[in-house]
Amino acid sequence: MDEARLARARRRSVAQTAGAIGLVLLLVGALMYVLTSRQESRALDGELTLVLAAAEDVDDPPPGQFLARQRPGDPVLEVTPGASPELTRVLDRAVRGAPGRHDATAGDDRPIRVAVERRPDGTRWAVAADLAPLRRRQGQLGLALLVAELAGLAGALVTATLLARRAVAPLATALGMQRRFVADASHELRAPLTVLHTRAQLLARRARDQPADRLAGQLDQLVADTRALGEVVEDLLVSAAAEHQPLPDTEVDLAEVAREVVDSMSAYAGERRVELRLAAGGPAAVRGARPALRRALTALVDNAVGHVPAGGHVTVTVARRDGRVAAEVADDGVGLDPAEADRLFARFAHGTAGAGRRFGLGLALVQHVARAHRGTVEVAGAPGRGATFTVLLPPA
Repeated sequence: MDEARLARARRRSVAQTAGAIGLVLLLVGALMYVLTSRQESRALDGELTLVLAAAEDVDDPPPGQFLARQRPGDPVLEVTPGASPELTRVLDRAVRGAPGRHDATAGDDRPIRVAVERRPDGTRWAVAADLAPLRRRQGQLGLALLVAELAGLAGALVTATLLARRAVAPLATALGMQRRFVADASHELRAPLTVLHTRAQLLARRARDQPADRLAGQLDQLVADTRALGEVVEDLLVSAAAEHQPLPDTEVDLAEVAREVVDSMSAYAGERRVELRLAAGGPAAVRGARPALRRALTALVDNAVGHVPAGGHVTVTVARRDGRVAAEVADDGVGLDPAEADRLFARFAHGTAGAGRRFGLGLALVQHVARAHRGTVEVAGAPGRGATFTVLLPPA
């Protein structure tokens, strides 16, 4: 429904923009046609005036024009040789009429323009010019303006489409972000909320007939479930921010962040009987958002611990590598199939082996954070030989 509304809004915007541009082009074209036609018509009138003023006889007018003269008291009309009878009649009527200019037709719908002048000696002169060349030029001008109008309208449609897409794109992006976040939230929160609700129901039943000291373990599990739920919510928020919002440009010591992550995840690793180690030298400064980087490393450690059997090891290493800062999380667990490496970064993707607290956003979150910090994520591993995930970031 929302996509249909956006599509209608885009089409409406295209129609309105193209219509406005087309109307402007039409008005400009019409104005140009009128002004140019008037200019050519005035030029022809000026030429006829000059011909009348310079004429001494009717034998050699300019090409396409014919002269007529009637002397005072002489009923005979002198006309340029070659004039048709119809043209001669038009010139005769014009000479007998009042001085001025007018358009007429001289047989076969042949348009002409006639100018009449009366000289001080009483002689009347008339000149007729064929209007076909003027009409032909006006037609060519109209055709050229029509082609230009159609081309301009096509360009207006293209421009309007691009502008409409650019105008609606933020709305479509926002709608996509909203739907994606809702889908992520509903998908990610359904399982932990169900577990939390079920555990709370069982605890409420048992609290009626069991002493408080026997409920301590169940309360601890309830606390752990709420903590896991909070981590899912934090993953969702950080993932959305890392993907669509600019991150703060502050200096962050990635080695210190890794140390904090190892300290916070040690208890969880200990519960699974996995040794979590840190190998970091001096400071490793990068620029970005400390919370996002911490969540990304936490997601990598969480993923590694969840795929290492009891007695296994997870090592977090922060060092400089080829001019970049590398945060590496390596484990000796079940490993991974190299063919699955790209798929694991998709939202809600899971490997074919392993367990743990992975809710489907962890590795996608890592990739979003790395890209937001102008970095990359590298994956290496083999089935049964562990896996290594490395975040490479530019140094500060």
